[in-house]
Amino acid sequence: MKTCLTEIPKSYEQTYKFKSRYFVPKPKFSLTDLGFHKSVEGMMEEAARISVLCTKLALEDAGFRISDGEKYLQVRGLENCGTIIGIGMSSLQTAFDSYLAHMNQITHIADSETSVSQSPRFNRMVIPMLMTNSPAAWISILFGLKGFSFTLNASCASGSYALGEAYRSILEGRCDVILTGGVEALGEKNGAIMRGFDMLSTLTRAEDGRPQPFSQQRSGFLFNEGSGCVLVLEELEKAKARGADIYAEVAGFEAGSDTYSIVQMDPSGDNISGLFERICQGIKVDYLNAHGTGTTMNDDIESRVIQRIFGNKNNQPYINSTKGILGHSIGASGALEAAVTAISIKESRIHGNLISEPMENLNLPLETFQTPIEYALSASYGFGGHNSLILFKRYRENE
Repeated sequence: MKTCLTEIPKSYEQTYKFKSRYFVPKPKFSLTDLGFHKSVEGMMEEAARISVLCTKLALEDAGFRISDGEKYLQVRGLENCGTIIGIGMSSLQTAFDSYLAHMNQITHIADSETSVSQSPRFNRMVIPMLMTNSPAAWISILFGLKGFSFTLNASCASGSYALGEAYRSILEGRCDVILTGGVEALGEKNGAIMRGFDMLSTLTRAEDGRPQPFSQQRSGFLFNEGSGCVLVLEELEKAKARGADIYAEVAGFEAGSDTYSIVQMDPSGDNISGLFERICQGIKVDYLNAHGTGTTMNDDIESRVIQRIFGNKNNQPYINSTKGILGHSIGASGALEAAVTAISIKESRIHGNLISEPMENLNLPLETFQTPIEYALSASYGFGGHNSLILFKRYRENE
């Protein structure tokens, strides 16, 4: 188990010296390798491309049959499937390039050995590429899904909010299966977006780049420039009827707002504590996948909430932070962590925390280990005070 990271390129520091020296690079892939025509891929920004990739992988993992349709693809059994995708900021590279082209400005791209000047191109598809609904829209278009389709934004909690809204929609009977999750693509060839977070002093300043959430050595989060996770959320009886391999059941969702600051958590932790109190009534939680960014203040507030709700270390659930391994991918993080939580329940396995000097009075395993999990929580808190908790429970076939 190791953190996924690499040093920032020299091109990032043409006009600014970064305090954070590492980031998690976005995945490299081509949708044409998955059978999509290159003209389709050419109309997408990175967030939409990632969402399509994640959707295909999710549908295949869930056992749905994908075949060629009249125009693109079709999926049997998803005739009334909804799509809800969370996104934080969306891709901006096309916007930057098109603006520079509009202003007739030349860009300079530098690496360790060469410097190249080039004229940017104004992309005629800039508007549909920048639409924040594009990730959900492309999923519905390319897979022939005719149910409701939209994106939502709750900053770093976007993926969790999307999953929560999907859960509520199925409970209300609006549909019986929804593709949901989160996606983010903040890569920019000159590092402008990462600079924004760096100037807010939210990024890790560790010499090796490791963020170490819930450690005395923490100094900020590890910037992830692109990732995504799409989950198949399905009404239980329908999933059982088609013989689906069920990872876990969603058993509850709570959300609220701090009403404190656009970039800081409420130091009192009162709103988050209220969410825990409502969702944990009468339930023993075995595992908490915490928000765990690695920022000094956020981890301190979150740890005090955990201690307020569960008591001392011996009474707390096992706690870990997936962001300590994958970095923080803003709108995608909540969905990624929900997936990790569900997999942990099914496999009865919890990943360790890659930290030294753990914060006191927190139940933080340092190694990956096997343990039975009946109930688990995934927590996400976002800029603007967007807070959410998702409760999962083990699926038992005979219940």
